[in-house]
Amino acid sequence: MKFFFSSRSLSAVLGSMQHPFAMAGLLAAFVCTPVSVCASQPELDGPVTVTVDFARHGNIMAPRAMGIHTSIYDGDMTSEAGLPLLRNAGITTLRYPGGGYSDNYHWSTHKMTYWKTNPQNVGYVAPHTGFGEFARYVEKLGGTSIITVNYGSNLQGKGPGEPKEAAAWVAYANALPNDTRVIGVDGAGNDWKTVGYWASMRASQPLATDDGYNFLRIGHPAPFNIKYWEIGNELFGNGYYAKDDTGGFEEDLHAPYAQNEHDNPKIRAKNPKLSPFAYGEGVVEFSKAMKAVDPRIWTGAVLNTPPADNSWGPDWNPEVMRACGSVVDFVIIHWYTGALLPPDWKKLDNANFLDTPHSELPQMIASLLELFKKYAPGRNVGFAVTEMGARPYSQVTDPYVHGLFAADAYASLIEDGVNNIDWLELHANQFLAPSNAPNDGVQGTAYYGIQMVHHLLNWNDAMVMSKSSNALVSAHAALRRDGSMGVMLINKDPKNTATVKLKLNDATGINLTGTRFVWGKSVAPEKAMVHQEPFTAPGSSFTVQVPPYSIVDLSFPKLSN
Repeated sequence: MKFFFSSRSLSAVLGSMQHPFAMAGLLAAFVCTPVSVCASQPELDGPVTVTVDFARHGNIMAPRAMGIHTSIYDGDMTSEAGLPLLRNAGITTLRYPGGGYSDNYHWSTHKMTYWKTNPQNVGYVAPHTGFGEFARYVEKLGGTSIITVNYGSNLQGKGPGEPKEAAAWVAYANALPNDTRVIGVDGAGNDWKTVGYWASMRASQPLATDDGYNFLRIGHPAPFNIKYWEIGNELFGNGYYAKDDTGGFEEDLHAPYAQNEHDNPKIRAKNPKLSPFAYGEGVVEFSKAMKAVDPRIWTGAVLNTPPADNSWGPDWNPEVMRACGSVVDFVIIHWYTGALLPPDWKKLDNANFLDTPHSELPQMIASLLELFKKYAPGRNVGFAVTEMGARPYSQVTDPYVHGLFAADAYASLIEDGVNNIDWLELHANQFLAPSNAPNDGVQGTAYYGIQMVHHLLNWNDAMVMSKSSNALVSAHAALRRDGSMGVMLINKDPKNTATVKLKLNDATGINLTGTRFVWGKSVAPEKAMVHQEPFTAPGSSFTVQVPPYSIVDLSFPKLSN
């Protein structure tokens, strides 16, 4: 689903983005339906026509759009070697502390409480992944972060998550040391002291004898001013829907777990304390406590992913929004996609996986817009995808598919006005290779696909209308703030080169001598890295050859005056 604006200047589009997650109003009015991939058409059968109209401006890439999910069990999370790689891929946002860990992890101790009723099941926390070191790392990157606070468990792991614990986290990240406002004692008896207490901890140097808090003493008096805060992770998996007798896959101690897990459905299924409305009420409570510390932050509620996940939790999204739609600043989904194949249901249908940015996103966006219209009328509620990739445990049969999907998905979501997109994850799932891996500098295929998006546009650049005559070739285009232009062509045919007849409308003032970037199976001499070379177009209409399972970016600078 793509959204474009006719006869408007880039400055006018920029001026319309008043809210940091301003999307809903823009999306509702300018909808055009993309071509959908047909799974029965696996091969190109002739030339493809791609038309780009640089006069039809669409959504702007938000500064936080290009993100990556990080996890505190990743020992390479804060590796200095990763910084230039992240910058080269255009990554500006890191999500912390990581998925399902979020509802067991306690930022102020850098420890996990145990899972459900099992004291032997405590998650691994890697060295150098505490929040102080992570925040410093993001600062070195020159980016920002999105934080998932613990909704599921309190500091003792004996009861539900506490809003005051989250408020103290905001204080550590964003407050000044001289702030005397009291956070106070939470429902479990933990004293979260004052706002300035945690800010002073951040500003302090480590003690000669560590009292257990030196990981938070980083000598940083200035606030980090982190603005984006998720409230819990995948709480729809807390056992309320009782898909099995485990009590759910997400820790949520708003109701107890049975000592014998087979009894969990009796005490957790349809328990009102675990309901979507109860979670929505919790979002309101957490948001109030956190914004009392810093009213500038934006808080988000986690939804399940429409339309597919609605089949087992059809009331989750509307009930959550009914409870918190008047308060929440953005909503979060996780997008794992692609149809799995028998007999083991772990292999992906590559063609279907590559199709999903165009076959699933229109329904997903439309469903969210309906929620916003009904439960948050008149409000600019935003949308973040804080986990994305192939379905968990799937085995894509060709690794290049990850890169092609990543490029198409990031570009499509930016076109749709999504404000944060986080590939899962930093050192897995075809992104960065672990620092101790003998990879000769070669990263995963998703890394290069995302890097190709960075070659297309940067934050605050505008997407423009692009249209392909064949769904096996995806097209995206951008008008940059400096007046230059970019076009991305993705060939999803594994065997055949795409002959693309490219037409650039309203490309006046553009120097057609620019740069051609290529990534995919065709660049084997460069060990799968992006190849770059000068390129001159003969005019505003010309032919481009895009090799099988490859991406071509064309970048055209603005003519000099």
